[in-house]
Amino acid sequence: MKDKLTGDMTAVVSTLEKNGSVTFVPSGRSMWPFIKNHTSSVIIEKNFSAISPLDVILYVRNNGAIVLHRVININSESEFIVSGDSQITTEIVNSSQILGVMTYFSRGEDLISCNDSKYRKKVAKYYKRKFIRRVRIKLYNLRNKNKGK
Repeated sequence: MKDKLTGDMTAVVSTLEKNGSVTFVPSGRSMWPFIKNHTSSVIIEKNFSAISPLDVILYVRNNGAIVLHRVININSESEFIVSGDSQITTEIVNSSQILGVMTYFSRGEDLISCNDSKYRKKVAKYYKRKFIRRVRIKLYNLRNKNKGK
């Protein structure tokens, strides 16, 4: 499942390059349950010191698509294994493909820091429970598939 980002991505990337940060509302379901389709807004920072597992990155795929996914593991200083929170498949992203790192996101009226220990513990718990996560993803995808009918 590809995520398409709301609005003109050229403008989003341009703003990120010019200002060092950008805020936008992502579309797509790949980052559920933490980032909700057309509901959450995210803040991406261009200048980041280091990327670690559980960080969310904005990157350019080889086909030119711009995607927001979570770092699951790190192969080396320049290779990251990423996946959407509601996806089981992973892909490898080179550091040269990374545009920025998510520093905050909104949930309703709340602005949540990606460095918040409560948030990071919740994400880590979500990824540790692989079986439960897979069941949740399948139920979520089934529910959304049936909404369209």
